[in-house]
Amino acid sequence: MRAPARPSRWLVVLGLAVLAVAATAVFLIWSNPAARFADDLAAVVSAIVATATYAWTGWSRTGPERRWRLLMAAGLGVWDAAHAVWTWHRAANGEPVAVPGVASALYLVLPVGVFAALMVIARADHATLRSYETTEPPRVLLLDGLIVAASITALAREVLALGGAPEGFAPAVLVRISYTVGDVVLIVLALLMAIGLRCMSRARQVWLVLGLCAIGAGDFTYACNTITDAATPGAAELGYLAGMLLLIPAALAPAQQPVIRRRSISLALLAVPYVPLAVVLAMVVINVAGGSPYPDVIYVLSVIIALVVLRHIANLLELHRSHQRLARAILRDPLTGVANRVQLADLFDEALSSPRYEERGLIYVDLNDFKAVNDELGHRAGDELLRITAHRLRRCVREDDTVARIGGDEFVILLVPPPKDPESLVQRLADAVAQPVVLSGVKTPVRITASLGYHRIAPGQHPSDALAHADRAMYRDKRGRVN
Repeated sequence: MRAPARPSRWLVVLGLAVLAVAATAVFLIWSNPAARFADDLAAVVSAIVATATYAWTGWSRTGPERRWRLLMAAGLGVWDAAHAVWTWHRAANGEPVAVPGVASALYLVLPVGVFAALMVIARADHATLRSYETTEPPRVLLLDGLIVAASITALAREVLALGGAPEGFAPAVLVRISYTVGDVVLIVLALLMAIGLRCMSRARQVWLVLGLCAIGAGDFTYACNTITDAATPGAAELGYLAGMLLLIPAALAPAQQPVIRRRSISLALLAVPYVPLAVVLAMVVINVAGGSPYPDVIYVLSVIIALVVLRHIANLLELHRSHQRLARAILRDPLTGVANRVQLADLFDEALSSPRYEERGLIYVDLNDFKAVNDELGHRAGDELLRITAHRLRRCVREDDTVARIGGDEFVILLVPPPKDPESLVQRLADAVAQPVVLSGVKTPVRITASLGYHRIAPGQHPSDALAHADRAMYRDKRGRVN
């Protein structure tokens, strides 16, 4: 399906900007119940427009571009329903709804939806990267975001304690503070994604961060006034209104083409979660030395340490996978997937260093007329022919035998132990290679042959001598085929 037309995007943005200006004027000029209702209603309307925009643009796209928009639409839609209940209750009864309650629980669906959308974006962006040295998969970015957010929460608790805030919080206060904590997690996660995956320059990411910051400012204002028992200010509603408006351009941003990017992650980014952790540790040490530790801060510190342990486990798993990929790249032929010269040399060294000699056989395979296929049909056809030939050779030998590609059209097969009837195996390999091959884009089947030489490796024989004997046997077979 086609993406929405560009002119309609800017009409929506212009209309929302007019709505924002009108709501701001109402807030700044009046502070009576009618103005508060207009403020609440403007936030509801902007959330409805944001929900419809994400649903509309999401439905017209496919893949990750659809999924993250529909997740945002779901979160925004539930938030809008909760805020509509809030607005109606405050207009009808003159006071906000009870907290905790159904409406306050529904508000928490928005962070869940945004979180799921961010993870979809992170996985899609991470799939376009070719990382070197180390990598930051989405799960590590998530752990980093939780570590930083938990550290910020602990620091905020320390600041509140210094300001004489109460030691305990009622459930209603905890629910309202949880909104701000959730916003901090999302903002930090979005920023880490933007920096770590190098997508901060994208319009989508910029508007998402700005919108989350505005909503977070509204939740923070709301939480601060809850702690001090002050009336809910219009500034909180203005933050919600601005946040919904700022999220809309992210939905209208054009889909990004999946471009493969190469990068090496910086050490500074790897150290990001440890900076706030070090500050929290220093704060706890100072408090313990002063004889006045705050138990809740120590609890948060325990959570942070647990997250750091999980982060290290995730990094160790990723490091293990990186080593496996590196081993495959070193020991495997990248074109055919069989062993290469390095792995073949390792197997020979292993045989020479083993205290118990185990007999081995060696078959040298050289493809005849392969150069003609490359010249006439092109290198792509030649590469496909090599892959098919390697697969056929692998099917003819046992699981413990090794097929290695040591040159352009040359293969070596290491047999452990040597076959009882090597002539039969050599003939079976030659027949397998000689089977016609249907190549992509080539109408006529291609048929090549192979010259093969077998050598039984003697005890203590040097690998180069064994290869030379097998090579000479292969050339005898080649001359016999010519004659």
